[in-house]
Amino acid sequence: MPNWGGRKIGGALTVIVLLIAIGSVGIWISTGVFTVGPDEQGLLRTWGKFDRTVNQGLQWHWPAPIGIRNVESVTQTRRLEVGFRSGADGQGIAQTVAAESLMITGDENIVDVQMVVQYRISSIRDFIFNVADPGDPDRNVAVNRPEGRTLRDAAETSLRQVVGSRSIDDVLTVGKEQVQAETALIMGRLLDSYGAGLDIISVLLQNVNPPDEVRAAFEDVVKAREDKDRLINLAEAYRNDQLPRAQGRAAQITESAQGFKEGRIARARGEAAGFKELLAGYENSKVVTRQRLYLEAMEEILPGITKIIISDETSNGVLQFLPLTGGAVSSGAAASAAAAGGTN
Repeated sequence: MPNWGGRKIGGALTVIVLLIAIGSVGIWISTGVFTVGPDEQGLLRTWGKFDRTVNQGLQWHWPAPIGIRNVESVTQTRRLEVGFRSGADGQGIAQTVAAESLMITGDENIVDVQMVVQYRISSIRDFIFNVADPGDPDRNVAVNRPEGRTLRDAAETSLRQVVGSRSIDDVLTVGKEQVQAETALIMGRLLDSYGAGLDIISVLLQNVNPPDEVRAAFEDVVKAREDKDRLINLAEAYRNDQLPRAQGRAAQITESAQGFKEGRIARARGEAAGFKELLAGYENSKVVTRQRLYLEAMEEILPGITKIIISDETSNGVLQFLPLTGGAVSSGAAASAAAAGGTN
């Protein structure tokens, strides 16, 4: 007699196992669904080999162990601290790391330099595949990410190279911007030679100080330089104020002298022309010209002197004594005085 009950139980068990297997495969396949954000990019690998990169949106790729995916932010600006640590998320009191910050300048002085490097991922494929990095526990950077020890060593090496080629005065005062620019340039070239897939955005020097043992002396030097610059600026301001005034006065005197010169020249030319005309008239009529010159001279002389007129009719030939004390004597007073003299 057939065992129909056993067949039914075995068939049901097979169906259940098949459904479980199909569900497991479905769940496994569904784990391959992932999302790439607007500022992210995804790199896909199949059996460990590069497959393709994908941009933002809902994506699917074979789940592990067949496929591996890496999703990284390629627009986020990341931060590396050299010579100090500011704590979690850049908060808290900064702690100096002397092994990174102390370096020798080109004139053999020791300087304490702290720097911040801003960077981002430029190529996710190079970032994932090209550099084997031990990681950086200080920043929680995992192994085989070039932004770990590779980036820190490149930053420190570049900064030491630039500082070692300059004097301490350049690093402390006037040359900070050049130090930043040169460090960023050297870092960029070094990371490009590694194929690290990183782009240096900026290099910013934070605290640049001499060692504590000589800091007071350097601060005195900096203060003296600032006083020098201040005095130079004051002198420049005084010069800029006084120079236009002196130039204005000089121009005024020059114009006045020029006007006086032109006036005297014109006057001399006029007098010369008048003399020539007078000479021509004298040559034509000497007597008349002499008489005219005499009359013109008298017209100029007589109005400025005191005149006394004595009539011969009242004086009877006798010269009277007059009070010549500098005062003006009218003709009537003179006549009265002459009449009084005639009665004596």
